[in-house]
Amino acid sequence: MNEQPGQRKLSRKEREYEFRVNLVLDAAEEVFADYTYADASVEDIAQRAEISVGTLYNLFRSKEEIYKRVVSRAQQFFFDTVTERIDAAHGPHEKMRVAVGYFVEHFARYGRQMKLYASATNGFQWELKSKLIDEAQSAQARFHLRLTEICQQGLDEGIFKKGVPADILSMSLISIPHAFLMAWLGTEGENLLDLVPQALKIADRVVGADVD
Repeated sequence: MNEQPGQRKLSRKEREYEFRVNLVLDAAEEVFADYTYADASVEDIAQRAEISVGTLYNLFRSKEEIYKRVVSRAQQFFFDTVTERIDAAHGPHEKMRVAVGYFVEHFARYGRQMKLYASATNGFQWELKSKLIDEAQSAQARFHLRLTEICQQGLDEGIFKKGVPADILSMSLISIPHAFLMAWLGTEGENLLDLVPQALKIADRVVGADVD
C-alpha cells in the first residue's frame, strides 16, 4: 500500500500489532454473528483466531472492548465505502440511488455484520450499549446530512419533486433500506441482493424521479 502524504510510516512492531488486532477482530466478528453476545466467549474468539487466550488479553482487556471495536470498525467501513461511492456518482439522482442501494448491497455481501447488529440487544453492560448507540447515531447523522445535501441539490435542479423539505426527504429515503433489511431478517433463503431493484424503485417514487 502506498504511503499517503504526511502519513507516518508504521514500524515493523506497529504493523505486526495491527495485524494481530485485525486478526482477532475478524474472528470476533464471525463469533458474534454465530452466537449472541452473551453466549460468545473470549475463548471462542481466541480459538477462531488461532491464538492463545493470553495473547488475546495482551491485545484487548475484555470481551466488551473486543465487541465495541468490532462494531466500530464495521460502521467505519460501511460509511467510508458508501461515501466513496456517492463521491464517484454523477448528479443527485444517481447519488441518491447509490446511497439507498448500497445500504442493501452492503449487508447482502457482509451478512454477518447485519446479524451482529441484530443480536446486539442484550448480554452486555448498558454503558457499552449506550456508547455503541451514540457512535451509531453520530455516524448516521453525518450520513443523513450528506443525503440531505443531495436531496436539496435534486430539489434545486428540479430533478426531485417539490413540496417536501430536503431533510424529511432524506429521512424517508433512509427508512427504505432499513425496512427491507428488517423484513429480510425474518425470511430464510432469500437473496438480499434481489431486493435492491425494488428498494431503488421505491426510492425513485419517493423523490418523484420514477424512471419507469
